[in-house]
Formats: sequence, structure tokens, C-alpha cells
Amino acid sequence: MIYVSARALEEELRHLEEELAAARNLEHSTAERHAEEGSQETEAVLEARKIQAEHLEAEREGLVAELRRRAVAEAGWEHDDAAGGAGPDGAPVRSAGCGRAGKLRIGPHLLLPERGYLLHDRSEGTVAWVRGVPSPSRASELLAEHGVEWEGELLSHTLSPVPEGAEGH
Repeated sequence: MIYVSARALEEELRHLEEELAAARNLEHSTAERHAEEGSQETEAVLEARKIQAEHLEAEREGLVAELRRRAVAEAGWEHDDAAGGAGPDGAPVRSAGCGRAGKLRIGPHLLLPERGYLLHDRSEGTVAWVRGVPSPSRASELLAEHGVEWEGELLSHTLSPVPEGAEGH
């Protein structure tokens, strides 16, 4: 496999997102046309547009996952195989962008993955939402200063992003 720089991946992602937006626009206009005409031809074109958009979305997700995986690894986190849970065959699901460092865990935000990462201190039971990937030592400091108690739900009700200035980027 050929190594591709993060900058090249980001450029490819920007291009792919533009292509995906155009494909979604075409899909929408084709759906409107099919609603008006209702012909087999417009239905076939609509189905083709949907498939094209789905393929672009899957490709986009792959690029985003690779960029997350690299960001977590470059910040000094170990890959966390257990973060994704178990798949249908019982094997661990690798979740891109998840890492561990001792009692600390990092992973994409559960509800808003495009908005950043969640830090979790397992021993203290605290969680914090950050926009970028801090080093494990900085993550520990951020959790101590900005972490809120994990309420056992998908997300804590009091969870809001760590202020940008405090993240130290």
C-alpha cells in the first residue's frame, strides 16, 4: 500500500465532499422530476443517483476514518480495539479514531462525530468534548479542568465543548 500524506487525504476529502454535494443535488432534482413524471426511466435514473451518492458517502467515511485514525495515533494514543464493541462474528470492531492511554479513552463524539472527540476518564467517571485530538497528558489536564460526570447515558446533559482557547491548539 502506498503512503498518502494527511494533506493529500484532506484535499481528496474536500474534493469528494464537493462531488457528494453535487450528487445529492442531482439526486434531489431527479426525485422532484420523478415525482412529477412517475415514469420508469426517471425511477431508474433516481435509483442510479442514489447508488452513486451512497458510494461517494462510503468513500468519504473511509477517508474521514483514516484521518481520525492518524490524528489519534500522531497525538500518542494507542489504538483501542475494544472501543467498537463486538461485531456479528464476535470479533472486535475497529473504530477509527478511538484510542487509549492508561485510564483515558478518546473517540469520535457519539452524536456529532464531525464536531470533535470525547475524552473519558474511566477511573474518575468524567467525560469532556474536544474539537481536536490532544496528547494523553493534555487530555488528562482537560478532563481535570473541564470534565463533567458521566451520567450513564449516551451523553451527559451538562456536556458542552471545551472552550477553544483551553484546548491549546
